[in-house]
Amino acid sequence: MWYQPIIVLLVAGVPYFFSLDGDFVFDDTEAILKNDDVTSNSWTDLFHHDFWGSRIDNAFSHKSYRPLTIISFKLNYLFNSERLSAPQFKITNCLLHITCCLLLWTVYKTLLLRLKLNNNYLNVEFLAALLFSSHPVHVEAVSGIVGRADILAAIAFFISFLMYDRAMNDCWMSIYYLSSSFLFAGIAMLFKENGVTVLGFCVIYELVVKIKTAKSTGKTAFIYTLDLLNRYTIIRWISTTITVFCFLYLRWIIMGRAKPEFKATDNPAAFSSDLFTNLATYNYIYFINILLLMWPKWLCYDWSMGCIPLIEDYSDYRIFFVVTLYVYAFLIIWYLLKSGRISNFLRLVILSQSLFVIPFLPASNLFYAVGFVIAERILYIPSAGYCLLVVIGLQKILLRLKSKNLRRIMISIFHFVILMYALRSMQRASEWQTEYKLFTSGLLVCPLNAKVHYNVAKVADAKNNVSWAMAEYQEAIRLYPDYYQAMNNYAILLKNHKQFSEAEFYLRKAISLKNDFPAAWMNLGIVLASMKNYAEAETAYNNSLKYRKQCPDCHYNLGNLYLELNKTESATASWFQAIQLNPKHKSAWTNLLAVLDNIGDMETALQTIPKALKELPDTPSVIFAIANIYGKLDQYEKAEEYFLKAIDLFKNKGKPIHYANLGVLYHRWRKYDLAEEMYEKALELQPSFKSARTNLNSLRKLKMKIK
Repeated sequence: MWYQPIIVLLVAGVPYFFSLDGDFVFDDTEAILKNDDVTSNSWTDLFHHDFWGSRIDNAFSHKSYRPLTIISFKLNYLFNSERLSAPQFKITNCLLHITCCLLLWTVYKTLLLRLKLNNNYLNVEFLAALLFSSHPVHVEAVSGIVGRADILAAIAFFISFLMYDRAMNDCWMSIYYLSSSFLFAGIAMLFKENGVTVLGFCVIYELVVKIKTAKSTGKTAFIYTLDLLNRYTIIRWISTTITVFCFLYLRWIIMGRAKPEFKATDNPAAFSSDLFTNLATYNYIYFINILLLMWPKWLCYDWSMGCIPLIEDYSDYRIFFVVTLYVYAFLIIWYLLKSGRISNFLRLVILSQSLFVIPFLPASNLFYAVGFVIAERILYIPSAGYCLLVVIGLQKILLRLKSKNLRRIMISIFHFVILMYALRSMQRASEWQTEYKLFTSGLLVCPLNAKVHYNVAKVADAKNNVSWAMAEYQEAIRLYPDYYQAMNNYAILLKNHKQFSEAEFYLRKAISLKNDFPAAWMNLGIVLASMKNYAEAETAYNNSLKYRKQCPDCHYNLGNLYLELNKTESATASWFQAIQLNPKHKSAWTNLLAVLDNIGDMETALQTIPKALKELPDTPSVIFAIANIYGKLDQYEKAEEYFLKAIDLFKNKGKPIHYANLGVLYHRWRKYDLAEEMYEKALELQPSFKSARTNLNSLRKLKMKIK
């Protein structure tokens, strides 16, 4: 029907329409905002880096090699006038999701045509595409911008399959279609690793389509025969096998011939030494993945740490769900063996199961440990098999129902499920708009996940809700006593509230857990300096720089320490180093100019001013420091220009010191009326400003004498 593509388009796109104006959230920060491969001018470096911008051969790399996805991010950046705009990225993801849904509809039609199945009572491919389009488990892939890797891999996956299906027609064009299938499988793998599993599915697809059942021999057993003995099939199977091995070997070389190293908190079951715990927990995770597809109520952006506790004992009630999973698998196999023949309907069931299982294998921990417990976006391709399985199951039920009314009720229930899925997708997409909504939503699903509490604490701190932030950091540390990042952040809040002793305790504990933690060493230096323990503070700063030499903030804070010790030469050297590492470091520029002003090194100050203005032409603190320097040099007009600019940059709400210093300038410049006005503004903002009041009284006495 002509209107069906429009319905698929609407069902796929409308749930996300109202949340496209969101922010970069969660993993988007590391993969896009902090990833130089997205914003740099180089188009070659990204082929040597992982998805997060680190060198792929680095021992600490996650080995996620997805250069084509990074190129898509780069194109978004370039098409938006070299600006990172989250709405533009989200719109692109939504359009790609719609494209994938329409493409999957074609895949479903291809499967049904190949198996010569009729649509009895149901338009199977259309309803399966609708179910896929509306499924809430896809929200992470669509609204979470890094999920684009899964969408692009799915698009290339389905195109590769369609090419392979055409290659099965055994004509002279088979080689062309087979080569195209391999090409798109390689492209899918460069979008995301699991894309290469399409070749495994294609092999199973051909096997299931061509398998035949021998005539009954009167026994309960039966024999399967394969109609594979032709040159085209042999070429396909051999070339597919070779291609898979070549792809995997090249991937291994790109990874530096080393597996990724993950932390126990990323995937606790992978680090369990007990075989029972390992296997039981993995199987329970498989059950949870299936449950998320069936009943997508509990959706969470992060399932690591304690979100799913390990199954360590046979008495754990969750064993029942694992057994249920295997009972279902047994019943499928038993039905296959009992039937005595493979009908086309049963072939479709097997293919649906294969489309669900095979793309999930890289995330199953069967071949190697992965760096997550559950990732909803991983289910993007496997859910295509699940959706088809649900619809053909519904069709089977309808075929057994004799009442038209009952059939109508069943179809209406299915339409209602699609509507509920679409509304749930809309709700979940709104939660992915901002980190605040996303992180707080995780508390309802994974209250035992320390990372969820840690992230909530960060957004609470960003909203200046310090008491809530401190409570969440404490809960994160309680759930995971070795959470050194939470200890570091909690210590910063304690430091800001002048609770230096407690802050020192948590920072030293964090360092005891991870000695090469540069941020904790730097924050410890700040705390110790605040406690006037300058010698230990200097040692802490140097330790921080030992583990992270290129840290502008640490050089800046070390400069502040040297200033406290009256080592102005060392202080200016540290600030120059901070500026060299980060030319946009506002505080370093401000302190440097102020100290050059105070020590009277005007020559260096005048050389520094143009550099500062080049990097930070509209930073009020830097402009104010420059105004003070020109004022001391009696360059009144320039000083006035920069004082007024500084006040203007504060939106005419300058600090008292700004008006007071401008008043001093006018006072010296003998513009007494203007000087008096500035002093009065300073006192209006801060009535206790002694120097401003003293200067104002002195000015008024001077004006009286002149009169």
